[in-house]
Amino acid sequence: MEMPNITILGGDMRQCYAAQYLHSLGWNVTCCRTPDFPYKSGIIQADSLTDALEHCRMILAPTPLTRDKKNLYQAETNAMPCPLDDLWDLLTSNHRLAVCNLPEEYRKILVNSGCEILDFGNDAFFQNQNAALTAEGVLAEVIRCTPFALSSVNILLLGYGFCGAAISKLFLPMCGNIYLVEQDMKKQENARQQGLSPICADDFPHILPECRLVINTVPAPILDTAQLAQLHSSCHIFDIASSPFGFPADITEQCLLPHFRLPGIPGRFSPVTAGEMIGRTIERMAEHAL
Repeated sequence: MEMPNITILGGDMRQCYAAQYLHSLGWNVTCCRTPDFPYKSGIIQADSLTDALEHCRMILAPTPLTRDKKNLYQAETNAMPCPLDDLWDLLTSNHRLAVCNLPEEYRKILVNSGCEILDFGNDAFFQNQNAALTAEGVLAEVIRCTPFALSSVNILLLGYGFCGAAISKLFLPMCGNIYLVEQDMKKQENARQQGLSPICADDFPHILPECRLVINTVPAPILDTAQLAQLHSSCHIFDIASSPFGFPADITEQCLLPHFRLPGIPGRFSPVTAGEMIGRTIERMAEHAL
């Protein structure tokens, strides 16, 4: 049986380890604009997008696809930019693009080109594994950036999706209490069964002053300026949400509260595990798509 061909584009070290994992399965792997890395013999490094995409069927895009909405995400700052328009121009109905959480504006472009989209951001295996790695990274950053012990604090957690659930599972045994803001009633009940304390806006006046950590997972503002002013004076805010985030960039200047945005946690803290996880996800999806 002929093994699949895949081209891996841009990104950070996760792409490198995904390449090595798929190569270890016998896949024919080509890398283009990925970080400089001691690739194993047999992995091809293409100099141009045209060469990289000419003979491949599957393409693995970086996570995130882009950070400036113009160019393909490349972690190496000295690399030549790769405009997204150049990639779109080369994609055809012969290609399948594996990508994490593709924005709708780009989805329309790919549909028009006939390129099949494999959005592994919606894959349950990936979501669970990625959330666990995210929780570990958040814990590392919280310990590094705060001057107090977790055992002495109450946490305000915003959102109880995959990442919120994984974070609470890791943090709850170490902290005083986790207060949860979540609109979904089923998620509230599930969280309550796990030992969290769901709250609503009416609870804010007496709960917010008790919280010295806020961890946000929701890509939208949840707390307004007046509510932020009710937080403990030494409260630290950690925002792991994607754009447009949960808090403005100048919140420290506005409210005098330490604020940390934590994008790409699995790629920074666990690139080997995260890259292999992406490789396994692509392997699973390819079994159904190829």
